[in-house]
Amino acid sequence: MQLCQRLEQILENLRPAFSREATYQWFILLAWGVVLNSQPSAITSYVNALGLTESYYHQALHWFESKAFNVKGLTLGWSKWVSQHENLYRIKEKRVYVGDGIKVGKEGRKMPGVKRLHQESGNVAKPEWIRGHYFNALSVLVGVRPLVDKSCCNQGSTGNPY
Repeated sequence: MQLCQRLEQILENLRPAFSREATYQWFILLAWGVVLNSQPSAITSYVNALGLTESYYHQALHWFESKAFNVKGLTLGWSKWVSQHENLYRIKEKRVYVGDGIKVGKEGRKMPGVKRLHQESGNVAKPEWIRGHYFNALSVLVGVRPLVDKSCCNQGSTGNPY
């Protein structure tokens, strides 16, 4: 039950990004669909995870093109919530971010989002340039606890590894 309440609290903080109540309610439904989904990620999977019939598919699809919310406002609301989180992990008072990215080659030339990408590799078998998608993510660590007690790491050492 705590997970449900916590997710509802987080989503409530994002309410100002939506100009219409119906759009916000669809956002909540789709967020729960993402959480409950056990199939490959797709709108159909989110609708199925919620137990909705396929007649709701087009309404869910329409949400992604709605003008009743602003992606920038949603991002700012999320960033504000995360930055105020009491369990934000810090090292020397600085937030800890984790980032990663992957380049996925695609054959098609007219696919949306396909770009010319440079590959950094010491392997000469790989081409230097490919056409494909670049997926990346940036995260901030929240609620992290050390797995090892720091006092056990100092045995026999002269310096503090932290």
